[in-house]
Amino acid sequence: MGSDEMLNSILNNRTQLILNKSMDAASLRNEVIAHNIANVNTPKFKRSEVLFEDKMKKILSGNINQDKLSCTNPRHMQINQTGLNLKEYQPDIKKLNDLSYRNDENNVDIDVENANLTKNKIYYDSVSQSMSNEIKLLRMAIVGRG
Repeated sequence: MGSDEMLNSILNNRTQLILNKSMDAASLRNEVIAHNIANVNTPKFKRSEVLFEDKMKKILSGNINQDKLSCTNPRHMQINQTGLNLKEYQPDIKKLNDLSYRNDENNVDIDVENANLTKNKIYYDSVSQSMSNEIKLLRMAIVGRG
């Protein structure tokens, strides 16, 4: 394995990939929540939400050995029972057409959106801290403990 391949495998390990996907999902969720809040008074507007964590859990439980096993021929048996691929997975945005208790048929509740925004910030901060810890570990491995 060449030095470029080794560096690439270190920087693109499974943990980093999960953390990157999680940060992307949190960022997208923040945009969707902001869009919901911006349209709180728009008649007939239906709120949206980002779906990420449940599908990610399925991917992770179905891809225990994803880094070690790969399919070289489409006729080979698939190891990944979920049919999902971690590297290609993107969060989904779902429009919620549930009941509205308002006369204008808008289903945005500003209190729910603010709570979701706070929850998402905590999630983003924790993923960001985990990412920082991973980078610190990588730095220690490269330069030593000093």
